[in-house]
Amino acid sequence: MRRCLVLFFLTMPLVGKAQTLSNDKQQDLLGKGHISLGVSVGQGYRGTYPTTNFVSPRIQYFIANGWSIAAEGRFLTSTIYHQSGNKPDYRLLAGGLSTRYYFVRGKRVAVFAHIGTEYGQSAFHLTPDAPFSPGTISSTWQTDAGLGIQYRVGKRWAIEVMGGRSWLSNSLVSSSGFLPPADFNRWQCSVGINYRLH
Repeated sequence: MRRCLVLFFLTMPLVGKAQTLSNDKQQDLLGKGHISLGVSVGQGYRGTYPTTNFVSPRIQYFIANGWSIAAEGRFLTSTIYHQSGNKPDYRLLAGGLSTRYYFVRGKRVAVFAHIGTEYGQSAFHLTPDAPFSPGTISSTWQTDAGLGIQYRVGKRWAIEVMGGRSWLSNSLVSSSGFLPPADFNRWQCSVGINYRLH
């Protein structure tokens, strides 16, 4: 029993330190008032419909320790005419806002939840040589949510991995007789890099 008590008192400080949510080194990246630039690249996948690829640059501002808002862009494309004659290419160019909350902040690793929405212009490309025509262009909302892990690699640099779900609302899909909008609602994953400016 005495050995257990001695072991308990020796390990308590270590356990307490391990449970601390914030860390001075992570505050270098995730502290209130900091501004970061980042870019993510990823893919979305759903069922038998081919993969979509996207690039998403962002500028992120921390309104509180571990909580940020960001302005971000989104360029998404699905190049598939060579795979299926009845599924046209699809492109989206959009911009919007997102928020993240880093609910676990360790010495190097942070875990975060992400929610965002973008608004922009989408277009279908019916064949390889057909131009985008007014009848295939529409305004589009995309909303996404996910969970991610960030790893601090330096005082200003971090890399991240995120997985989640995106919902893309496009009235043109149904009105043009193409596949229903749900085919652009995707499970997606991305990798990214962040750099703290201030």
